[in-house]
Amino acid sequence: MDKTNLQVIRESFGRVVYSHKTHEKNAEIYSCRTIAIKWVNIILTTLTSGTLVSTIITNQDILIYISATLSALTLAFIIFQLSFNPETEAEKHRQIAKELWYVREKYVNLMADLLTQKISDETIISRRDNLTEELKMIYKFAPITSTKAYRKAQKALKINEELTFSDEEIDQFLPQELKSKI
Repeated sequence: MDKTNLQVIRESFGRVVYSHKTHEKNAEIYSCRTIAIKWVNIILTTLTSGTLVSTIITNQDILIYISATLSALTLAFIIFQLSFNPETEAEKHRQIAKELWYVREKYVNLMADLLTQKISDETIISRRDNLTEELKMIYKFAPITSTKAYRKAQKALKINEELTFSDEEIDQFLPQELKSKI
């Protein structure tokens, strides 16, 4: 067995696992922002409409000023929404995470093949290099991730043990014939 290539592949796999989880966490962050922005938009629009209707009904001058201020805030917020679209950013991160998941699985399969010595050294090197090129193309178009997303990914992987399963957990999903005999 080629221990050097195994170590290189394991390190690349680890980086892909972190990148995958960081993009997932970045997508979650942007999705939360999207929801918050939609709620602010609903509240501002409702308040603006309510004060306008109240102004018509009560004919109070103060409500005209409040309505004008809320209208200006609503307009500013709409312009902000058009300038910064967290929904689009969330989708970009989700897409990259899906692509990285697929590469991650390829690394797992390559390590399994290497450990069982089912493939030649030339094939190992070729598959390793192909995965590196595939990652290069994914990262070329990937949006930048945030430090906050990386910290969330780190917590998810190290503390919450996301992507980690015990034999018992895996066995719950399998028919009897495929359950672990270990």
